[in-house]
Amino acid sequence: MSAKRDLSPDLSASPRTLGSIVQAVAAIAIAASALLLTGCFEQEQTQTASFPETKLECLSSAVPNSFVIEWTDGSRSVARGWTREEFTREIFEPNKDDIRFVEQDQQVKLHPHTQVETQEVEAQWAPEQYGQILVGADQVWSQGVRGSGVIVAVVDSGMDRTHPMLAPRLYTNAREIAGNGLDDDQNGYIDDVQGYNFFAESGVFGDPSGHGTHVGGIIAADHSQNGIAGMAPAAQLLPLGFMSPEGSGSIGDAVLAIEYAANQGARVINASWGGAPCSSSLQKMIRDVGQKGVLFIAAAGNSGISLDNYPEYPAAFSLANQLTVGASTSRDFSAGFSNYSYNFVNLFAPGSNINSTYPGARTAILSGTSMAAPFVSGAAALILSDRPRATPQQVRQALLAGVDPGGFAATSRGRLNVRKSLDEIRRLVAP
Repeated sequence: MSAKRDLSPDLSASPRTLGSIVQAVAAIAIAASALLLTGCFEQEQTQTASFPETKLECLSSAVPNSFVIEWTDGSRSVARGWTREEFTREIFEPNKDDIRFVEQDQQVKLHPHTQVETQEVEAQWAPEQYGQILVGADQVWSQGVRGSGVIVAVVDSGMDRTHPMLAPRLYTNAREIAGNGLDDDQNGYIDDVQGYNFFAESGVFGDPSGHGTHVGGIIAADHSQNGIAGMAPAAQLLPLGFMSPEGSGSIGDAVLAIEYAANQGARVINASWGGAPCSSSLQKMIRDVGQKGVLFIAAAGNSGISLDNYPEYPAAFSLANQLTVGASTSRDFSAGFSNYSYNFVNLFAPGSNINSTYPGARTAILSGTSMAAPFVSGAAALILSDRPRATPQQVRQALLAGVDPGGFAATSRGRLNVRKSLDEIRRLVAP
């Protein structure tokens, strides 16, 4: 696990040095792989460091004076506070031998959602919890499959970690000591005991928007507390914030959060956000964590449009370890607000009027593909707990093969059915 690099503007211009073995391995890796393009950057497939100009159509979403760096050792970092000219002179040129790729940072946002109401936690199921039954989760729980041993990272706005239905489900970094102000495990992050907020650069955080708290409850709300039933009630939640209180964040912070999640052992990452039209860094990061056994779940977006005509990312990345999820209703139709695509959206899941956890020991009823994606993330956790050796590709295959067919504009034409997907993974992977 690589330490977080200090790339503030007062950084010394002396180049970083790596051992000859690391340099040799990095050179072989670069030569063997082609750089990924999303159409917004001009770059050559080369063994030397690449720092393409940002095209005009990408400038509106660019984060000023912020650059995402991929180093030859495979780690990522973000340099902020530099103009392009300063960054080139002070960081890029002196460290070219150790840099694989740089691009200007880009902005993403939480997918907007509708809120019906909030209420105190109740000790009975509400009609707005139809989703768990519709996708067959209760039939999986009855077999003793509940997500045990699987870490699901929620890369989002943060999380109310004191919520009574989420607190028992939080992942704990046993290598870190809480509250001592030290980086005990030397991973570059101080006091990252139960997640980290990359926007605030702190292990102390909440969830001002409530978005990540709602997502986390759909994935793994603790059944013993009554009220809300998470899809994978024995899974562990790893909350990783990277959004501002207003609901916007940077690709640089998202990339660092995704890298962190994989290094902590997460098998599933939920991403209920999007909009970045110009990020090779995000695409490469998602692909790379797939090599560590991570399945990436993305929300399709809430504009009611086809991603074929109006792609946004990460939803429209076609990666072997990714699933993109549209939203369905309690009547099992596609929600009118949901984006769709026969090429980029893979399946649908309940996302209309979903009741889940909300900050302040409350619940809220929200609608959006942000709510649909965590149904699939929870389903993936259930499958992985039953077949821990399954690869992201096998879990993806099982989830798509198990859908209930319907009139859904997705590659599978169907809506999530985790009970059928569990049967499929058992056919694909031995115990």
